Amino acid sequence: MSSTQKDSKKEPNDIRIGMSSRPRNVIKYATSIMDEKKLTELKFSAVGGSIGRLLDIVEVLKVLKPGLYQLNRITSVAYQTVDSNNQLLNQRLFPKLEVILSKEEPKNKTEGYQGKMDEKERKEIETILNKRKEQRENNKGTNRGRGRGRGMRRGGRRGGFRGRGRGMGGRPRRGGRGSTRGAPARGRGTPRGSTGRGRGQRGSTAPRGNKGRGGK
Repeated sequence: MSSTQKDSKKEPNDIRIGMSSRPRNVIKYATSIMDEKKLTELKFSAVGGSIGRLLDIVEVLKVLKPGLYQLNRITSVAYQTVDSNNQLLNQRLFPKLEVILSKEEPKNKTEGYQGKMDEKERKEIETILNKRKEQRENNKGTNRGRGRGRGMRRGGRRGGFRGRGRGMGGRPRRGGRGSTRGAPARGRGTPRGSTGRGRGQRGSTAPRGNKGRGGK
């Protein structure tokens, strides 16, 4: 089977799963067409890496829709690359899985046949899925509240850090421009006659200008 071969008409119950398919959306679509159009059969197909998604979708549908029979078929698909002269350059084979979910028991039961799920087991799995759904909804609500609170605190932190940087980066809050944390600055409270411009005599409580005026 070549990748260029396509069906002329695609039925609504013919669902193809790709790597970009979201299982939640596929499950919602499958259940809706079964209920609205009263369909008794769903046909799924997936190639390569998307087979895992198909299996997850089928298992969930068998839980949501009780009494479904499953029929699996495994084939291969060839993807070909040709040049401008239509000469084959490369050909790769990929596995393909086709799954049919039906409300009616199939007449031809092949090796891929699976019967209806046990009702007790189905109820247990359905309870687990419902709990997970409730947890996701609760987590969405809490994450929204946390996001707003964190945004307000984060803004406050940025403002606080900027203020600290200005106070520590050479711009004194009250003193002169040349002051540092270790030396007293020439500020408003320092007498004009004092010679306290240099660094030194840390811890001295007497004005530095007293020695220059002859004080003891």
